[in-house]
Amino acid sequence: MSHAANAVEPKLIASLIGAGRLTTARLGELEAEARMACLPLADILQRQQLVTEEAVAEAYAAHYDLKYVTIDPDRGVAQGWALSLPENVARCKSMVVLGEAGDDLVAAVADPGDPTVRHVLEQRYQRAIRLVVSPRSRIAALQNKIYVESRERGVSQAEAPTRIAAPRAAVRKAAMSAVEEVDSILDEAVDRRASDVHIEPEESWSDSDASDETLRLRIRLRIDGRLIESRALPMSLAPSLVSRIKVLARLDISDKRSAQDGRFVHKSFGKDIDVRVAILPTVLGERVTIRILGMDRERMELTSLGMDVGARQLFEELIQRPYGIMLITGPTGSGKTTTMYTALESINTVDKHIITVENPVEYHLPGINQIQVDAENEVTFASALRSIVRHDPDVIMVGEIRDRDTAHLALEASLTGHLVFATLHTNSSSGGLARLMDMGCEPFLVASGVIGVLAQRLVRRLCEHCKQPYSATDAERRLMNLPEEQTNVELFHSRGCTQCNQTGYHDRVGIFELLRFDSSIAELVMEKSPAEAIQVRAIERGLRSLRDDALAKALAGLTTVEEAVRVTTISTQ
Repeated sequence: MSHAANAVEPKLIASLIGAGRLTTARLGELEAEARMACLPLADILQRQQLVTEEAVAEAYAAHYDLKYVTIDPDRGVAQGWALSLPENVARCKSMVVLGEAGDDLVAAVADPGDPTVRHVLEQRYQRAIRLVVSPRSRIAALQNKIYVESRERGVSQAEAPTRIAAPRAAVRKAAMSAVEEVDSILDEAVDRRASDVHIEPEESWSDSDASDETLRLRIRLRIDGRLIESRALPMSLAPSLVSRIKVLARLDISDKRSAQDGRFVHKSFGKDIDVRVAILPTVLGERVTIRILGMDRERMELTSLGMDVGARQLFEELIQRPYGIMLITGPTGSGKTTTMYTALESINTVDKHIITVENPVEYHLPGINQIQVDAENEVTFASALRSIVRHDPDVIMVGEIRDRDTAHLALEASLTGHLVFATLHTNSSSGGLARLMDMGCEPFLVASGVIGVLAQRLVRRLCEHCKQPYSATDAERRLMNLPEEQTNVELFHSRGCTQCNQTGYHDRVGIFELLRFDSSIAELVMEKSPAEAIQVRAIERGLRSLRDDALAKALAGLTTVEEAVRVTTISTQ
């Protein structure tokens, strides 16, 4: 809902009613439509052609005592300043930086009542901001012209003015361009809730031979599990950009032929963000992968993971056991670490000694001893485990079981009075048991040590601002195994809006498959049965599969049927 709209709508409504163009009955209908569409009433009034967009913008300007301007996208603007603001920020907040006026930086906005608009600009540029008001469609038209043309020309934000108070010295502009570009990329990633940033050289769409002229530096962001292209930069910027990242991560800038890893802290919009860096040489040049880790995350709670009540209660029961091993499985990026950290925090009390061994340590947990794997100094999962058991722990967390030694040591620790958490890269809960045996673990160790296996994935969550109900099709009802007589089934999809960057999704929610180890499952393990047989037996005994949990979340309006099917297409291994 627009902030400014709430302030000026009464004046607009009064003028319309006074002019006889709107009745109180019609007003009630329009207000209901606005609530259903999650839009400001002012937008609905514009749709009904009761007011013009210009009239609304003028009302905003008058209310906030700001200047009203009519932006002409075809007239010259300071494109350098406009490009200095990440496109997603500009579009999400419906604003554009126009240039300087004395000591002030001037920005046109559609909603001056949104307090985050001025905050974002002041945090980014560290100088006085002067707001002017312009119709939303004119701001969008100017954004389209500036950002689309810049991508076609290969112009980057490095060519834009910097946020430094006095950026005009030509001698500093070239030196600061890479600094500003890296800050801009990271700020955009944080603002768009990206988990990863990929900076990679690639060939342009050209038939000529590869060279600096036919190469570009592609920037992609992983948002809610999906990669999207953010921008493309000239390849000539690559050396300075990669060097800047290496300097921040304290890596060797002279070494361009070896893989390197590091981390640093980046301040974005007033918050410290932990950043992990991995650099890899390719035939076209060095590529960089940046993992964004929020150091100021709110305290994790089991209720926030997305488990249904039954699974959560069983999981809480299992992690309170005094000994045994709890396996958490899933592919990379499925939320395993978050689940393990949440479980550890839920049992982290003063009377428990908890030690973890991780690669890397993603979040620092107060009151828990965390060990970082360091292969160069011979600190591996296996060697760390051998030492950990001599430090009288109650709970041990193993970041990942990759080999037979680590698997054996984890199982043995679970049989000698320790509660062990560990992750495995398998596609299902039953696959976790089969993987341990494939690694060479004796069936009797697996049957004696494992207390439960949790498989999980992440599905994209429907945007609450633009999701809409619809009646399920026959195929969708069959997919969810609903009774034939249950015909009035409501599902949800979304149309996309500014809140979700037109994707229809915002954030992700977990789907889970929790296998409780019992005598029936132990019998199959002792027989070295394949994962498929274990899965069938577990379902017979009440296991809710990943697919079923995903479809249940679709039925609850948290995601779509298409997303549920996409994520759970491969559910066994």
